[in-house]
Amino acid sequence: MSKFLTVICILAIAALIAAPAFAEVQNVKVSGDITVRSINRTDYGVSGTGLSKQATENYFMQTVGLNVDADLTDNVSTAVRIINQRDWNNNNLTLATSSFPVDLDLAYVTLKEMVYAPLTLTIGRQDLWFGKGLVVGANLPAVTANTATAGGAYNNINAKEYSELTGFDAFKATLDLAPWKLDMIYSKIGSKSLPIRQQDVDLYGANLGYKFDVYNGEAEAYYFGKTDNSKPDLATAVGKIQVNTIGIRGSLEPITNLTLGAEGAWQSGKYSDRYVDERSIQAYAYDLFGKYNFASVMWKPTLGVEWLSLSGENDPSDSTGSTKWHGWDAMYRGKFDTSIRDFQNYLYNTTARMSNSTTGSTWKQDSAMSNQNSLLVKGSIKPVKDVTVEGTYAHFWVNKVLNSANIGTLSNNRNIGNELDVLLTYDYTQDVSFGLLGGVFFSGGQFPANSNSTASDVVGTMKVVF
Repeated sequence: MSKFLTVICILAIAALIAAPAFAEVQNVKVSGDITVRSINRTDYGVSGTGLSKQATENYFMQTVGLNVDADLTDNVSTAVRIINQRDWNNNNLTLATSSFPVDLDLAYVTLKEMVYAPLTLTIGRQDLWFGKGLVVGANLPAVTANTATAGGAYNNINAKEYSELTGFDAFKATLDLAPWKLDMIYSKIGSKSLPIRQQDVDLYGANLGYKFDVYNGEAEAYYFGKTDNSKPDLATAVGKIQVNTIGIRGSLEPITNLTLGAEGAWQSGKYSDRYVDERSIQAYAYDLFGKYNFASVMWKPTLGVEWLSLSGENDPSDSTGSTKWHGWDAMYRGKFDTSIRDFQNYLYNTTARMSNSTTGSTWKQDSAMSNQNSLLVKGSIKPVKDVTVEGTYAHFWVNKVLNSANIGTLSNNRNIGNELDVLLTYDYTQDVSFGLLGGVFFSGGQFPANSNSTASDVVGTMKVVF
């Protein structure tokens, strides 16, 4: 009997020790969404051949998301989001690729009042978005010749800009001392061991914000750093990018219905890849915008203007390291204003390219992510209660014309082109909405005569949220 009691005591003690490991669930919420898109695209390559050597593409795409949010004890909560995104009857899939992959989009734990009451800690795969998302907004990898069509964030989809796998594996600490708010982050973007050096990519930084009690004003200052060892030359150990981005942004409403804002950022650090020796970075970006809401006018129109400028490098192939690197590093930009041009030579390659731009280099001086000015005129109307029509006209031109050694197949011209986008949204119910997007990109003088056709994009969308 004594042995039996001894065993019972041991089991009881073990149960008491193990009990705190099981969190008590106070509340669980299950939600989700289903989005179906009909996509019709013509000549995204601006060449007459388009994507996949087809002048026109027509297909359907579907995204299904499932969210599970749980509130636990002692200011602890968790969130998980899994998704399936795929093109209907995708015949481009290999036998090793699943037609119905289930991908982890979000999975994080939130710890409120951590050590200090105003401090919140978020750990795990999470969304990171600061300001308008110009520097940090989406972990959406670029597509180069080395990552041509699929994998990772783009499993089973051709319309890569609609991928929902944009989260960051990160730690975020938020100190909320209203009206002040400080966010500090560290994210592991990529990690791979090699015999010679690590291929790690890390993001870290801080964002300090303040909300004013007049004019609905707000201001933020930030620092974000990125260390990228992902493209080394194993023979020479060349290929490290260290970018330090500091910036400020703010907005206010000086009069009713008028919003004005600006953002400016400066980049420093070191740039080198397998093609060029180390060069010091001196790059900049600024964004100026204004919007007026005619609230008392029929159809409630709005009108906005925005100018986004990203510095550029006209001599990317300089291997002496004697000059500065002026190309803006897009970091993890989530702000996209147009349906076609913003993704050219970033997610979709055009036929007309600069030299070496398809070899996996991070130059990107012929894309919308660097070396470009964008002048945007935006407007919207609500002709009936549940219908909204939005329009964007954009004009693009380069900051620096590439020199003769790097111009590649591009023309020596600053005019990139113009784009017109129109989006119609119909809120059928609170849970169901329909959308129709039409976009046309008119290539400018930078595109040579044999590669200057017009690209178009028509996307119909139905989204259900539950």
